[in-house]
Amino acid sequence: MWRHLSALLFLTPALWLGATAHAAPRPLDQVAVIVNDGVILNSEIDARMSDLRFQLQQRNTPVPPDAQLFAQAREQLILEVLQLQLAERNGIRTEDASVVAALTAMARANGMSLDAFRAQLDKTPGSSFASVRTAVEREQVIERLRQRRMAERIRITDADVAQFMATPAGAELNRQLDAQLKQLPVTPPAAAKPVEPQYLVTQVTVAIEENAPAKQEARLTELAQQLLAAQRSGKSPEEVIDSLGRKLSGEAAIEDLGWRTEAQMPSLLVEPLKRALAGQSPDLIRSPRGWHLLWIMDRREQRTPDAALPPPPPAPTTVVIQRKVRHLLMRPNDLQSVDDVHQAMLAIHDQLKKGSDFADLARLKSQDPGSAIKGGDLGWVSPGDMVPEFDRMIGQTRIGEISAPFQSSFGWHILRVEGERRQDMRESVLKDRARQILYARAYDEELAVWLRELRSESYVDFRGAQPR
Repeated sequence: MWRHLSALLFLTPALWLGATAHAAPRPLDQVAVIVNDGVILNSEIDARMSDLRFQLQQRNTPVPPDAQLFAQAREQLILEVLQLQLAERNGIRTEDASVVAALTAMARANGMSLDAFRAQLDKTPGSSFASVRTAVEREQVIERLRQRRMAERIRITDADVAQFMATPAGAELNRQLDAQLKQLPVTPPAAAKPVEPQYLVTQVTVAIEENAPAKQEARLTELAQQLLAAQRSGKSPEEVIDSLGRKLSGEAAIEDLGWRTEAQMPSLLVEPLKRALAGQSPDLIRSPRGWHLLWIMDRREQRTPDAALPPPPPAPTTVVIQRKVRHLLMRPNDLQSVDDVHQAMLAIHDQLKKGSDFADLARLKSQDPGSAIKGGDLGWVSPGDMVPEFDRMIGQTRIGEISAPFQSSFGWHILRVEGERRQDMRESVLKDRARQILYARAYDEELAVWLRELRSESYVDFRGAQPR
């Protein structure tokens, strides 16, 4: 039953882990990996291998040998544990409402009410509603952590936006917005193809750190050349990695980029994709982060010619009600827990209620460097500019009043609303959409780099034997 549900719901590996591995632990389980101050059990790796095998079979993709599947499952689990540990240290949690919403969507996807879904899971051997709920919470926490880290790492400049707007995709974005404002149907441009191909893309990366010694860079480049030779002989990503075995010492990684149109590919891989589609022999791709090798695993037709563009706004207007906002932020860290920060914010809120100057306290206490130097001033904020928790509190706070302390994925906040106005935001809306497209293009590549950094900076100790 649960296998059927996972196929319908497209559960991620993290969700599958939580839904199965903790539901039926083996009586004589053993520690397979120590990850910082946490552990991964053999039963968890077994469950992940089972899920990966099932996913490959659903896609009619050859299942690699157990040794390769074991290594892939183990590495996925290591990265998930590391992210959950980091999220806990930073006080990142999920909300009950968002977890319930996700579970409700899962139930609806299977044609059930939430109560019926709970009952079905609880009576299915090897699963339970409680374990699925825990898995959903874990997945949402990891996603929140990633969003925060990528927001800190990815910077889209005004020059990037201007360059994008000068491309055909930018012109199409402009046309769509004009059509929406005039309340005209948003139709594909005359030259657009009725069907757009998507490609199932995988890459293998050999990471080379900045300022790496010349000898190390030469060694890794030689490894990349050997991987390329294996690729040119027709081997799959897993077979390429396996062909060098211990020579790699974890220095090469397989990264599944999923289904992508050409417009959705990271800019680094666009030209290699075109060469592969033209039937040219694969070659190494160099970036500041190392060497890349590209595989096109599959192709399908997607009837969404504007898939690279975000959907138009729900209402045909760019006039919005903005509010002028000032805020103060404090984040949990290794020295201050979430509860410690909450108590500190309650004390600050009490000071503000007694008449302390908000700007002075923000300069002194706020941990948002961008706004702290301006006394917490965020300027004029439009609906949707901020994370949902912040956005809701802006709407709930009257002009001239101070909010109670509240928590978001970034930490604990107090805000004050200082004014309100109506503003035509056409140009801002256009640029924001362009930023969304550019951010999405950079997200996967930057996420992969960050995960490699997180992995390399952590303590990982392997226990037990690997399948042969």
